[in-house]
Amino acid sequence: MLWTLDAVSLSGRGLPRLDGVSLEIPEGVTAVLGQSGVGKTSLLNLLVGIEQPTSGQVHFHATTLTGRLPLFWVPPQHGLWPHLSVREHLTTVSPQNKTEKTCNDRELLAKFDLLELADAKPGSLSLGEKSRLNVARSLASHANVLVMDEPLSHVDSSRSGHYWKAVREHCETHGTSIVLATHSPEVVLREASNVICLKDGRVIYSGDVTTLYENPPSRELAELLGPCNWLAFDEAVQWLNQSFAKAGAERIEPTKSPCIRPECLHVQSHAESPFRIEDSRFLGSSAEIAVLDERSGAMQNFRYRPLGTTRLKRGDRVILSIIQLIMIVISLSGCFGDAAPVLPVKHESNWSMPPDGARVPAPRGMTVSPSNEYLVLDNAGRVLVYDQNGDLQKQWWMPEYAIGKAEGILVLKDGRIAVADTHYHRIVFFDHDGKFTGTFGQRGSEPGDFVYPVKIAQDPEENLYICEYGQNDRVQKFRPDGTFVLQFGGPGIEPGKFQRPSGIVWYDHKLYVVDAFNNRIQVFTDQGKLVAILGESDRIAEVHYPYDITVDQNGDLFAIEYGAGRVSKLSRSGRLLGRYGSSGPGQTAAQFSTPWGLTIDRRGRLYVCDTGNRRIVELEL
Repeated sequence: MLWTLDAVSLSGRGLPRLDGVSLEIPEGVTAVLGQSGVGKTSLLNLLVGIEQPTSGQVHFHATTLTGRLPLFWVPPQHGLWPHLSVREHLTTVSPQNKTEKTCNDRELLAKFDLLELADAKPGSLSLGEKSRLNVARSLASHANVLVMDEPLSHVDSSRSGHYWKAVREHCETHGTSIVLATHSPEVVLREASNVICLKDGRVIYSGDVTTLYENPPSRELAELLGPCNWLAFDEAVQWLNQSFAKAGAERIEPTKSPCIRPECLHVQSHAESPFRIEDSRFLGSSAEIAVLDERSGAMQNFRYRPLGTTRLKRGDRVILSIIQLIMIVISLSGCFGDAAPVLPVKHESNWSMPPDGARVPAPRGMTVSPSNEYLVLDNAGRVLVYDQNGDLQKQWWMPEYAIGKAEGILVLKDGRIAVADTHYHRIVFFDHDGKFTGTFGQRGSEPGDFVYPVKIAQDPEENLYICEYGQNDRVQKFRPDGTFVLQFGGPGIEPGKFQRPSGIVWYDHKLYVVDAFNNRIQVFTDQGKLVAILGESDRIAEVHYPYDITVDQNGDLFAIEYGAGRVSKLSRSGRLLGRYGSSGPGQTAAQFSTPWGLTIDRRGRLYVCDTGNRRIVELEL
């Protein structure tokens, strides 16, 4: 523990600047968050001893290592010494010997882009340069604790992440803790593990950053960490798809409101929806839409994160669904039964995606050929072919990809490569070397037509099964030459109907189709007769926004869950055999961000298209 505050108050003009604050501040990185004037700087002033409390006690539990300062102050107005050069600011506070100082200080100056200004005085520096020097000086001190008031606040946003990386690496190397005041949700989420939220001089939250982001107790606290959709229970049931009520109604306390972050809200065009967009604004990493419910006349604003390059516009009809249920849960004990079994993984590794110019595309679909070639579709419009070591062997482009990228790929028994060319409403064929050999299908709702074909399966008789979303939401069966055989499904929530069938696999005369928006896997005969629905009868086997499915040589199923950021292994009867992974930024192989597809090879190795993290994750089971 770094500090303990016991009923601390600090007087001000009229109202107190801090009022009855009791806190424990742990080691690590703690952010102090709140609007201007709530008491952030006053709290930091007490921590470093610039001010003394009017009442109460502040205890600093110093654990000074030999030769290190207990703490170093990074003031909001920089506090630079006008008579010293940039380099001298670092050498003055550095506790190391002369040789070490020269080497380490030069390295720090380079990391903060100050090396060419090493002999300059503060009076000639810009605000951004002063801000960087203020932080670099604190690192040079090698203090145990850094207390920072709005650090790097005048630095260009395009470069601030680079400098924060330098701070983070220094703290990890030297075991340094930080307490920082900031207005930036991005800084808090990226750098801090603990957060203190202030309002009118009082603490309104103190604890884990992730908990506050995912499960905030109020809308006011939720919005301190960025935009959110804050809906009462009845509103969520009205707006967020029928699957919300089905998957969440028994687990959510109706008197409390869920916080649904933009990345957890999926907005999809649907011609038959009663929800019509009245206004749309693209905001970079997210978008904001005003949606009218034509049934009731109600209007609601939503923030969401667009996927791909498609932009929704005024007049579009949409459906809205929860990708990941980030909600207030009544109680996990007794609600889901025993803990879910863990899917054992012997070894994990990642395959990086080759760049397309200045950007690194993301994988969307994947399959394995009988000759152990691994074919990947990415969101640049390419087909990539890897060997089993993850080395890229060859690549080619789809015939067209300007309006959207393909999502489903399969190597057929006759050696052709079939691609569900999703946004061009057709199936495209290539030979083994990537030469285009033909297509079938066109946009439409008649038998043999498509609206957004997304995945392909094949049976031993070489019949093709193609699932499509959009207004059709069905599965169609074709002979190898593209002759239509039959169709089944259709849009809806009833058994045998679909809301975005996004993955399909054939095994032992059964078709297993992931029904994404309805949070289930439906099982059909290869003649289209519904025989079972997985994920309904056994609650622990529920799946959250399943997006693709594959089967191993033993007949066990593997489903990727876009909403939960994980892989689930199921028996063909729906019994849960194991789970692996969680939503996250990909710092480990077990963290997935919007996983889009998966496949398994004959060695029993599972491959996940970790789309949000722009990589393929290989799992040796």
